[in-house]
Amino acid sequence: MEIILVRHSIAQGNPERCFLGVTDTPLLPEGIALAKRRAAVMPPVEHVYVSPLRRACETAALLWPCIPETIVPGLREMDFGAFENRTHAELVAANDRAYLEWLAQERWDGYPGGETFSAMRMRVAAAFEDSLLDADRRGCRRVGMVAHGGTILFLLERYTDVRTDFGANRTENCGGFRLEVELGPDGTRCNACTALDDKHGEADG
Repeated sequence: MEIILVRHSIAQGNPERCFLGVTDTPLLPEGIALAKRRAAVMPPVEHVYVSPLRRACETAALLWPCIPETIVPGLREMDFGAFENRTHAELVAANDRAYLEWLAQERWDGYPGGETFSAMRMRVAAAFEDSLLDADRRGCRRVGMVAHGGTILFLLERYTDVRTDFGANRTENCGGFRLEVELGPDGTRCNACTALDDKHGEADG
């Protein structure tokens, strides 16, 4: 089975580099335009699994209009807690003590008042596995999945050798990956993972 895993398009809060997690923001006009351009080269799919957040739902509808979809709550973005919908520059300028202490940590396991990485890993993996089982029951050979940078980060970490982060190496808006997965008695195995090409929607190697 192929999974076309895509990050949502440009949403309110993205250009400012906000900690945009559970805040339910819509796509910006430039995000709508980007998704429409990407739709022309996106591989066709038989079903779409979507985060419940508005920016993901709007992206899915633009990338694959009229394709049946399933909303999957577990694919939502991370809850950034006290930093939600704020920017690094804003928090530093405010001399936010919680943020400065958080930055000073040698090892992070989430965000104050928000979600831990371990909790999100479990949530995202369960949502992914449930989606694959549903797709298999439907007899799908290729499905779309529209989620978030953090969701994609943890999926790639668990199932592939590809690594992204919340900073410079993040998945770009409307960017993503093509996964070839195999469902078996011992769990899900990813046999290939390649980035989607901007021109063709297929893997660029």
